[in-house]
Amino acid sequence: MKAPFFSNSQTMPYTHRLATIEDAKAIAPLMSAFAEERESADPSMILKPKYDFEQYVAYQLTKPLSFCWVLEDTNKTIVGFFFAYTYDEKPPATLPEELRQHQERENPFQPRRVGSVLGLYVQPEHRHPEAIKQLIEAGIQQAESLKVTDIDVLISAEQTGIQSLLERLGFQKAAVQYTRHYDMAIDTELPSLHPPHPEVLEVIPPAPSAIPLRDPNTNELVCKSSGEPVFLMPMRNTQGELILSSENLPIYPTPVRDHQNNGWVFDAAGELVVCPVLRDENNQIVEYQGIPQFHPPAYVFLEGGLHLKQDADGGYIFCEVERDRHGKIVRTPDGLPVFKQPILM
Repeated sequence: MKAPFFSNSQTMPYTHRLATIEDAKAIAPLMSAFAEERESADPSMILKPKYDFEQYVAYQLTKPLSFCWVLEDTNKTIVGFFFAYTYDEKPPATLPEELRQHQERENPFQPRRVGSVLGLYVQPEHRHPEAIKQLIEAGIQQAESLKVTDIDVLISAEQTGIQSLLERLGFQKAAVQYTRHYDMAIDTELPSLHPPHPEVLEVIPPAPSAIPLRDPNTNELVCKSSGEPVFLMPMRNTQGELILSSENLPIYPTPVRDHQNNGWVFDAAGELVVCPVLRDENNQIVEYQGIPQFHPPAYVFLEGGLHLKQDADGGYIFCEVERDRHGKIVRTPDGLPVFKQPILM
């Protein structure tokens, strides 16, 4: 997608388009210049020596909810960029209940769908108001297409021109940030600012990529009745190779918890019960916003309460997914797969 225009101050036309991973090398020196200007304006922001900006830009371009618009001159040279990312402050529906409750306690405000600007930079000789405006408007259009409720932009105090432009585009000044920097000697003894947590014992995993299961509230290891630590094992194919998500990450099954006592569920053999992965009509793993989906456990109403549903042999039952007459998975308007009842939401 490209959109040309001519600046008012000269006849040079500019175009803007969405960046691709191949643009990382060209964007990197502009990102470096942006970081240097940020450092000069804010004494609390100190650049790391010999930082690899090309790798940084490439990483940002591969994020599924990040996007970058580049500004090109008549020679198709990239002379500016607008980097932004989007996120939802509301926890995903797949988040375990205890983590959802923790997030609810952490924030007193209603969750927002946010478009946040990572950086806007145009080379000094190309800083014409219309050139900058078209980048910003392209970013706004992209964010609006994702149905954000708010767009957040952090602007340095001396960038009065950008502030005026944003106000003309409908932005309002929401806050003024002050900073006070303290220089620390290299040998300064620093108190920890990390929250306290229980002592973590060294655990030797039974296989590469195995993750020890811990209680999210206490960080203590979860153990079987025999006292043996429980590990989450990544999914593998029949050849023993790791199955990776669309983001090239190992896929770990979701453990089942009993909502009545909030404890992990173990089967009759003492093994951790996990949810089976959801597959589509082509036997491919289904994802939602880059997250693999799993069949949730089914529940049954017994003796005045909800209990995990089990079959005649004591095995745990999981909800089937709704499919249309062609065998394709039915989804909500947001894209979440629809599962058949009974299910505890």
